Amino acid sequence: MIAGGGTGGHLFPALGIARALREARPEVSIEFVGSVFGLEARILPAAGEVFHGLSIRGLQRDFSLTGIGRNLLFPWRLAVAYFGARRHIRNFDPQVVVGTGGYASALPLAAAQRRGIPTLLQEQNSYPGLVTRKLAPKAALVCLTYKQTARHLSSDNWRVTGNPVPFDDAGLSAAQARVSLGLPAEGPVIFILGGSQGSKPLNDHFRSVWETYTGGLGAHLLWQTGPRHLPEVEAAIGQAEGVTLRPFIDDMAAAYSAADLVISRAGAMTLSELALMSKPAVLVPFPGAAADHQTHNARLVADHGAARLVPQSDLAGGSLEEAVRNLLADRAALQRMSQKAGELARPDAGRSIASEIIKLAVA
Repeated sequence: MIAGGGTGGHLFPALGIARALREARPEVSIEFVGSVFGLEARILPAAGEVFHGLSIRGLQRDFSLTGIGRNLLFPWRLAVAYFGARRHIRNFDPQVVVGTGGYASALPLAAAQRRGIPTLLQEQNSYPGLVTRKLAPKAALVCLTYKQTARHLSSDNWRVTGNPVPFDDAGLSAAQARVSLGLPAEGPVIFILGGSQGSKPLNDHFRSVWETYTGGLGAHLLWQTGPRHLPEVEAAIGQAEGVTLRPFIDDMAAAYSAADLVISRAGAMTLSELALMSKPAVLVPFPGAAADHQTHNARLVADHGAARLVPQSDLAGGSLEEAVRNLLADRAALQRMSQKAGELARPDAGRSIASEIIKLAVA
């Protein structure tokens, strides 16, 4: 049983682990548990997976009437979801329960540990989430993306395996990728990525400075706005020359291949993708992420030499444009960053985690 979701950063590793398990042991039986309010409730059934939804969502951090109402319901939802998780585990009787993080993974993992079923936690971020920190001591194994994460755990049962990425790097060349995406063959291409849903602060910033890149720097912008934000970005810049707007990009490997530089948030999945594709990046962490984990992620990658870090609070002062200008003017620096990014890649992450799960199942 695999528990996790809420966001793509927790869901896609779960799907990667399931794929690797099926490749290693085709006879394996896998069921998923997550939140009925999360991304998993839509994606997993559509993919033909067995999905058990729990009526649970995380505590709301805002003080709106809706947020307060949801928080008042939280204890009741928690109790109902916990007993639901226990029922699903009892009915399926898994040999191992795997948690990929997010609030929806906590209850199945806790219920499994209470029944004495081995649990494996997969942590994507450099600073572990609350679920990982709390449940690691009783887990059979914690699979980490970065070795530095271990210092935040109260457990010695960990191994660095990496974070499964939903594509491989054996795709198109840069020239082929540019053709497939309708991008110019010559000149620098900058890929702007605010996550699968887009980032309003990044979109708002680039709406005001995009001409600095296309005019002053001579770059072409491949800009993933997020589906909700596309209309307002289109209304602001029109059919701007030097800009390719996309609400969402299905072929992420092609987008990375086509780009000389990526400007991105610092979510765990994005950083794993950048490493796999050996792409230099300027990272603008989302300051509202739980425990500020995106800043922790970005700092680790930047300290390794694979990226530059620009806080969101510095956007208005032109720090991002200065960083990009300096990098585009120094191809050797971009090449060094690319090499450093590749050093962080773990292309066998899914297989490594699947191997550990199988060991627990047959022990």
